[in-house]
Formats: sequence, C-alpha cells, structure tokens
Amino acid sequence: MDFENQWKAVSRENRTMAHAADQRIRKGLERRIQLRRNRGKFLAVAAVLVPLFIITGLYFPGNEKSSPVRKEIVFHTSNEKKNFVLPDGTTIILEPQSELKLAQDFGSKTRRVSFTGKAFFSVAKNKNLPFIVDAKGFKVQVLGTRFTLDQKENNRVYLQEGKVKVEYKGHTTYLLPKETWFAGKDGIEKHFYDLDVERKFDFNDVKFSEAVSKLEKTYHITIDYPAEFKNNIIDGDITGNLDKVLQTVSFPFNLRTVKKSENRIILKK
Repeated sequence: MDFENQWKAVSRENRTMAHAADQRIRKGLERRIQLRRNRGKFLAVAAVLVPLFIITGLYFPGNEKSSPVRKEIVFHTSNEKKNFVLPDGTTIILEPQSELKLAQDFGSKTRRVSFTGKAFFSVAKNKNLPFIVDAKGFKVQVLGTRFTLDQKENNRVYLQEGKVKVEYKGHTTYLLPKETWFAGKDGIEKHFYDLDVERKFDFNDVKFSEAVSKLEKTYHITIDYPAEFKNNIIDGDITGNLDKVLQTVSFPFNLRTVKKSENRIILKK
C-alpha cells in the first residue's frame, strides 16, 4: 500500500514537473517569437527611417532652391606671364606678379572679377552679363572687347577694340578704340589717343600755343616750338592724325617736324 501511494505520488509529481517544463518551454518559444517579431518591426522601421534621415540631412528649410557652394577661383603669376581662359571663354594674359579673382557666381549671375597687376583682356561677348573688373580704386565695365589694364605704377586702361566704361572717384569715362585712360598717383585723370588716330580740331581764331597745348593733351605728347610763334593766330577746322594736323598748323610759319622720341616732337624753323 505504501508502495502504491508512493507510486501515485511520484506519478503526480512527474506530471506536475512535466507540465511545468512544458510551460517553461512554451514561454521560452513565445519569447523568441516575440523577439523575432519585434526585431522585424525594428528593421522595417529602420529601413524607412534611414533614407528619411539621409534626406532630411540634406534638406534645409528656406534653401529649397539653393545651389551648391562654389569655390573662389584665383589666377596668379609669379615671375612670368601666363595665359588663362575663364569659364565664359574670356582670354586673359597675366603679366608677372599679377592676380585675378573670380566672383563665386561668375558666369551665372555676374561676370565680376577683382584684379591687381597688369593684364591683357579679350572678353567674350555677352550682352546680358557685363564683364566688370574691380581694380582697387577704379572699375572697368565692358560687354565684349579687348583691352589692357595696368595698375603697377599708375592706373591705366588701354582699349584696342570695342568700348569700355571706366569709373573712378565718382566720374565715368567712356573709351574708344586706341584710347587710353590714365590716373596718376596724384589722382588726376587723363585720357588720350594713339598718334595715328584721326580727330577733328576746332582751331578757329586760336593762338598757336593753345593749338599745340590741345594736341599735347589729345595725344599725351610733348611738343617744343620756337617761343616767337606762341601768339600767332590759327584759324580753321582741321581733321587728321597728329602728323597731319602738325604739318597743317606749322605750314604758315615754315616749321618742320622732328620726332625726338615716341613722346616728344620738336618744331624747327
């Protein structure tokens, strides 16, 4: 009887232990399934959040139309001249110890550059975007032309072709081909022509000295002549280059032209 009771007790205990083991196993499986489900949900959410994070990382409110930041382009020479072609097709020959910087929006909204030194510019034509040079103290604006800019000793712009506008201390000067704009260290402006450029001169009832002074200013040259003729009167309109005009005004006084240098002429008897 004791044996039978012990057997029944052991059987009940085994069934209880088996049932408890089954419960533990079942709960363990349920936890694993739940973990897998949660992990799947996390990965699904992560798959959505990662590209959203990347997108929002590249988006800035208010800058929907902003373009990528452009780096400043600088052209520089040391001991020798160099040729450069700008993004708009403009060709530049930089002399030694010169520097040219392009604005960050060059070619898109403006064609503005800053410059120091000496250079030759062959500017590509673009009527919608003027080419503007900020030369520290004065500005040069063109649409499409060929000119030389020199600021090593004095400020100077020489126009070969086209048309140029020079802005200096609130004053604007328009240059024509073969014309030079000049501003010395004293700040005084001048503009003059090559010697072969034809100009019209109104010499009606003017003194010889006044006519010579006008020619010197127009062509940036020194003209020496005998002082005895300075008050003689010239009367007439004369059109021509320097050589032709000098011959015309000198003829009545039997003066001949002697060229001493590129910038100096002597009228002799």
